[in-house]
Amino acid sequence: MRNKLSEGSKILIIAAIVVILSPITAFAQTGKADAFFKIFASGTYHMKARMLVSDGMSGEMESYVKGGNMASIVSMQGQNTRMVLKDNKMHMIMDAMKMIMITPVTDKSQARGVETNNMKLTGSGTATFAGKSLPYEEYSDPDGNKSQFFLNGDKLAGVRSIIGKEGNVDIEILVLDQNVPNNVFDIPAGYQVQDMSAMGR
Repeated sequence: MRNKLSEGSKILIIAAIVVILSPITAFAQTGKADAFFKIFASGTYHMKARMLVSDGMSGEMESYVKGGNMASIVSMQGQNTRMVLKDNKMHMIMDAMKMIMITPVTDKSQARGVETNNMKLTGSGTATFAGKSLPYEEYSDPDGNKSQFFLNGDKLAGVRSIIGKEGNVDIEILVLDQNVPNNVFDIPAGYQVQDMSAMGR
């Protein structure tokens, strides 16, 4: 029987996926997806995507990466959560509650999959993604983590991340460009801050 994910686990999974996509340069070895890896490898990109977690939960995500910083807006179940990664910290900004939760990016639950230097092209095939039968290229690491990159003609349709026992997350890419305004990385002032970035040191 498949275990249901808690709301906290779901948010951490999405946060992990956001982080996983930022250093995707290591995947750029061989394969048809190379052109898209080069956009990620540039270190400056904007991506809007639709997400589907394996237990049926869905949402949308818009991410910006520039200058080593990353900002994302995740919309799930009618709620928005903003995340800004800067200064080696993940800032989870909950505007409705006027609250910011800060965690270290070195936390294992968030950093899992970030080090992708050992990811290699290990297979290819065809599967249903976003309601279409599409070809994919699969990349794996020595720990058994896998990501499948789906192609729709000359476009990157999306990424399926296979996260062990946690299940899968499909990320359907709607927009991929390099238009990144600087103000998306601003942290709002006057919010209640819960800073856990010093824990574990």
